[in-house]
Amino acid sequence: MSTSRVCLALICLSGLLTGCGPDTKGGKFVQIGSTKAGLFGMPAEYRALHPRLESALGSQVQFNAQPSGAAIGQQLDLGNIQYAMLTCKEYADLEDTSKIKVLAAAVNPLGKTSRKAFIVSKKSDARIQSIADVKDKRFAFGTYGDVLTDKATKRALDKGGCPPKDILFDLFPPPFGILGRLYMGNDACKTVSFDATVNVGVVDEVVYAGLPASGGNFIVGPSQDLLTKIGETEEIPEFAFVAGPSADPATTAKLVDYLTTEAKDDKAVCEQLGIKGFAAADASAYEAVRAWLAKMPEEVPAEPKERPSSAAAIGSMN
Repeated sequence: MSTSRVCLALICLSGLLTGCGPDTKGGKFVQIGSTKAGLFGMPAEYRALHPRLESALGSQVQFNAQPSGAAIGQQLDLGNIQYAMLTCKEYADLEDTSKIKVLAAAVNPLGKTSRKAFIVSKKSDARIQSIADVKDKRFAFGTYGDVLTDKATKRALDKGGCPPKDILFDLFPPPFGILGRLYMGNDACKTVSFDATVNVGVVDEVVYAGLPASGGNFIVGPSQDLLTKIGETEEIPEFAFVAGPSADPATTAKLVDYLTTEAKDDKAVCEQLGIKGFAAADASAYEAVRAWLAKMPEEVPAEPKERPSSAAAIGSMN
């Protein structure tokens, strides 16, 4: 086989795997930007969504992977892509949102287009009844850099009377301890429940709703009755479909119609995306988060004068 034929075969294979190929319908590809990339081109989350969108829009659809929200913004501005799927954090990373139209927001398992997180303490630790009581205690954050379980959580702590700098400096190395902070992902509530040295932490409300009401233990995991809610974060909007300045109005109308009326009834699409469907989006909610993230200073905890020992940390429970 000649070199040219090999190249053509590879291009065709790539097109099949990524959801693009020769445009047999005579129109342009509908390009949708995202930061998700699959091993073979098509992200697993979009395998059911892809053919549904092609059917709804009457055009071939290509998911265009980009490294960041900022990169997606540049491609939207240049007209290289017409639409994008953006998390709230990725939306906040856009350099200019004046020409961006938020079309529809994902509906999470709780039936909402946004979510908050709860600040929780051990039920057995009667000393911690409010956020102000978190001072000089170890705190289990969620994911480093996450808008909800890191950034918004620190804002909630600050507003509640315990600036993040007043939390006990953490000794764990990365990935658990970053900048002197303990990050445990969705296991933060498990850490609070069962780690004798961690008094308080944060739990995504969707994760909290999935916990059993009672009966939790170290083997089966935490339950709601092991935790006390002492505060909560502000609401953070779910990921959204957005349109850029080059988006075709007729195609946009078809996209919005599919997302808000049909997607909720497609079990495969909803399961792969981890949602219950899409609903009308409030652009101001994304702008509000974008505004305070831009003003939020980077936290760099100072080294404590004297690092607390493990025994001292355990003693903080007494």
